[in-house]
Amino acid sequence: MTLRAPYLDDGDVRLYVGDCIEVMREMDADSVDAVVCDPPYGLEFMGKDWDAPWKDTRTDKRGVIDPAAWGGQQDGNGGNPYSRSRIRTAAAHYGGNPASVNAAFAAWCETWAREALRVLKPGGHLLAFGGTRTFHRLTCGIEDAGFEVRDCLSWLYGSGFPKSLDVSKAIDKAAGAEREVVGVRSYPTQPNGRSGLHQGYAPGQMSGTEVNNLITAPATDAAREWQGWGTALKPAWEPCVVARKPLVGTVAANVQEHGTGALNIDGCRIAGEVPQVTQGVNSNGNGYRVATVAQQSKPHAAGRWPANVAFDEEAAALLDAQSGVSSSRSALMPLPRVPGFAGSVYGGDGSTNGASVRGHDDTGGASRFFYTAKASRADRNAGGMADNTHPTVKPTDLMRWLVRLVTPPGGIVLDPFAGSGSTLVAARAEGVRAVGIEREDEYASIIADRLAQLSLFTEGME
Repeated sequence: MTLRAPYLDDGDVRLYVGDCIEVMREMDADSVDAVVCDPPYGLEFMGKDWDAPWKDTRTDKRGVIDPAAWGGQQDGNGGNPYSRSRIRTAAAHYGGNPASVNAAFAAWCETWAREALRVLKPGGHLLAFGGTRTFHRLTCGIEDAGFEVRDCLSWLYGSGFPKSLDVSKAIDKAAGAEREVVGVRSYPTQPNGRSGLHQGYAPGQMSGTEVNNLITAPATDAAREWQGWGTALKPAWEPCVVARKPLVGTVAANVQEHGTGALNIDGCRIAGEVPQVTQGVNSNGNGYRVATVAQQSKPHAAGRWPANVAFDEEAAALLDAQSGVSSSRSALMPLPRVPGFAGSVYGGDGSTNGASVRGHDDTGGASRFFYTAKASRADRNAGGMADNTHPTVKPTDLMRWLVRLVTPPGGIVLDPFAGSGSTLVAARAEGVRAVGIEREDEYASIIADRLAQLSLFTEGME
C-alpha cells in the first residue's frame, strides 16, 4: 500500500492530513519507536465533533459505524475486533443512551490503539492523555488492543475553570422567575476570546481582556434553598495512560534488538539532589549474610527519579503554599536495616561501621519532588507568529519531557492526534524525528506555522 502524500515534510517532521486510523493503516508495521498523543476525550468539548468520535460520517442512518469503512467486517466473522457489534454509537447524542455512547467511545479507542500497536516497534511505549470522565474507557480500549498498561501519569494544573450548572439559576429559569442583579464578576479571556480559564492555557497565556458576568440573587424559595449548589468540580488534573507494546523476550534483549522497551529515567530526572546507595552482600565470618556499602555514594547529578505526577507552574505554587518550606537532611546518615539479613545492615554486632549516605541537602516546597512544566507566553502561538485557535493545547515543555521519556535518541515518535502540533514541536526541540496525523485542515495549518517559527518559539521559552 502506498502512503498518501504528506501535508508537510521537512526531513525531521512529517505531517499527514486525514483520519488517523486510515493513515496508520498505510504505515509500515514496527516503524515508529514511541507514540505520544492527546486524543479526543469523548466529551464533545465546546461542541466540537472531533471530540465526539461516535459522530462519524461513515455511519448508517441508525448512527452505527459501517465496519467496512474502518476495514472491519460484519458480525459472525470470528469475533473481528472491528465488527458492528463492537463498534457502535448512539443514534444521536441528544436523547441517546449514554451507555452506548461510552461503549462506542471505548470501541473507537480500541480501533485506533490497534493500529498504533501495529506500527510501534516491540516494547515501544504509548502515552495517551484522557479526560477524568472517560479515561477508564480509553485505558480499556488501549489494553484490549493488546497493549500492556504500565502506569498512569497525572498532569496537574492550576488554571482549570469549573464548567458547572448553577442549580439555583436553573430552578428560577424553569419557573420563569427574573433574578435581581447584585454584582459583577470579571474573568480574563482566553486567546480565542472565550471567557474563563481552561486547562490548555497557562496563566501567562491569557489575553488580559476581562469579560463581565452578572451576579444574581435567587428569586424563588426553591432557588434560595439550592443556592451554591452545582454539578461539577473544578478541573485540575488529566490522566495520561502509560502503555507498552509487548516485548520480544526480555527487556535487555528487546532494547538491544529494537531500541525500545525502557524509559529514559536519567534524561527525565527532576532537578535537585537525591541519595544513591551502592551495596553488596558478603559474609561477616559467622555464617550471617550482611549488606555492606562498597563506597560512600553521592546524590545523582541529574536529580531525583521522575515520578508519575507532573505539575504546571501554578499547580506547583499551590502545592508549595499548602506544604510550606521543608529542608532535606544534608548530614551523613546511617543506612537502614535490610530485611532478611541478621543483625545490623553492616555487621552482626549491630554496628554500622561508619557506613552512611548523604541526604538531599535542599530546601523548598513539595513541588520540588515532581516535574513542573514551565509554559511561557510564547508557548502557544510560537513567539506570536502563529494564531493558534486550538482549544486544548498542552504546554510544549511538558510534551518535551514526555517525548524524551519514551523516545530513544534518533528515534521516531508518532502523534496520531496532532492538534496544534505540540508533540511535533516538542520532538523537533528534542532532536528526534516525528510523524503527525491531523484530521482538520485548520489545525494542520497551525502546525505548519508553529514549526516554521520554532526558532522564535524556543527562544521565547528560555
